[in-house]
This record gives sequence, C-alpha cells and structure tokens, in this order.
Amino acid sequence: MKNVVKFPKAKRPLPALDRDATKIKAAMPRASTVKSVLVWLWFVVRLPVFLLMYWLRLPIIFLCNIISFPMLLAWLFAWYAFPDKTAMVWGFATVSFLAFLIGWTYDFILMAISPQDIMRTL
Repeated sequence: MKNVVKFPKAKRPLPALDRDATKIKAAMPRASTVKSVLVWLWFVVRLPVFLLMYWLRLPIIFLCNIISFPMLLAWLFAWYAFPDKTAMVWGFATVSFLAFLIGWTYDFILMAISPQDIMRTL
C-alpha cells in the first residue's frame, strides 16, 4: 500500500459570479474621463510636433520651390526642344510635380495638426 498514490479530495466549487451590469459599469472609468485623457494626450504630443514642423517649414518649402519651378521650366523647354527624348521630358515633369506635391503635403499636415483651427479651403 506504500506504492499507491492517493488522489486529492474533490475541491469545493467556486462561488457564483455576480454579473450585475450596474456594478460592472460603476467599476469602469467613465467614457468622458477616458476621452478627456486621450484629448489631453493628443494635445501634448501634437503641439511639439507642430512647432518642430513649423520651425522647419521655411527651409523645406524653400527647397521644394527651388526644385519645382526650375524643373517646370526645364520640362516646358525640353518638351519644346527635345520632343523625341521622352525620358528626359517626363523626368523633369515628374521631379517638378513631386517637389510641388511634397511642399503641398507638408503644409496640409501642418494645417491638420495645428493647435488652432485653420481654414482648409480657398
């Protein structure tokens, strides 16, 4: 009988859970509290990012304009003078448009994350 393994006695069942919805809702944080914390967090993160991007706006937009306008003129000239060299013509057009698009997107992001409401229409 020394080699016999004794199984433990059956455990008593766990008490039934009280699933009262009002108690569960009372224990959870209110939606307005969570929303206000998220709004405050968004403002805390958004403001430094906006200020940094606004500080860098002048050199970025300047660089995009320096690239975009001469490439636009080069595209028009190449389209007139070298119509048979399509890779060069469309290369100038693509670079000009991409530089313009980067500048426009940068300004759009600045308007979107601005701490003050900015009118986004003309």
